[in-house]
Amino acid sequence: MKTIISSVNNEKIKFLKKVKSGKEKEYFLIEGYHLVEEAIKANLVKEIYEINYKKVIYEKSIIITENVLNSITSTKTPEGIVALCIKKDSLIRPINKVVFLDDVQDPGNVGTIIRSSLAFGFDTIISNVNFYNEKIVRSSQGAIFKVNLINYKNPVEIINEYKKKGYKTYATVLDQEAVEFKKVIFENNNIIVILGNEGKGIRQEILNISDKKIYIPIDFESLNVAVAAGIILCKIYNK
Repeated sequence: MKTIISSVNNEKIKFLKKVKSGKEKEYFLIEGYHLVEEAIKANLVKEIYEINYKKVIYEKSIIITENVLNSITSTKTPEGIVALCIKKDSLIRPINKVVFLDDVQDPGNVGTIIRSSLAFGFDTIISNVNFYNEKIVRSSQGAIFKVNLINYKNPVEIINEYKKKGYKTYATVLDQEAVEFKKVIFENNNIIVILGNEGKGIRQEILNISDKKIYIPIDFESLNVAVAAGIILCKIYNK
C-alpha cells in the first residue's frame, strides 16, 4: 500500500510550493488530467501527485490528501492531479513559421495564441513573457509543450536577426499602409507574423522594419489579439 502525504509541511510539498512561486527555475507545475497526459507525451513529467480518494490513474503517482492538493493548486475545482514538470529546451523543432508577440501581456491571450499557432502549422513563439505562467500553460491546453519557445529582451534586435536569415515579417496594424490580409500572398516558409500589445499595438520601431503591414477588415473598432491571431494564422494555413 502506498504512503499518503497528508502534511503540507512535507519536504516534497514544500518543494512544490517553491516551484509554484517561481523560486525553482528549472521546473513548473501543471494541473488536470489533459495537461498531464500532454506533458507525459512530451517527456516533461518528473513526478505526478494524485488525490487519495479518487481512483489512481498513474501507477507511479505520489498520493496526497485533499488539503495538501489545495495547498499546491490554483484552480477553484482541481481535478485531483498535479504534475511536477521539467522545463523543456526552448527549441524542439526547426524554426519555420513564427508568431512574434510584441508585449502581449494577458496570459489567456498568450496561451490561446500558442494553441492556435500549433493548430495552424506555426512552430515557434517569440515573446517577452514567462511562458510557464500557470494561466498560459492552462489556456494553451498542452500546445505549449509542442512548439519552440523563445524569449527576447530587445524585440527589434531579434527581428533583425531573423530578417538577415531571410525571414519575411508581417505586422498586424490598422494604418494607411496596411494591406487587407486576405489579399496578401504569404510565403510558405520562413515567415514571422507580428502581433501587438492589447492596448498599444505594435511599437513603431518594429513597424519600421516590418516587410509588410496587414489588417483584418471589421465593422468594429478592434479585435481581441488572440482572435485576430486565429483569423490570420488560419488564412495562412489554408492558402
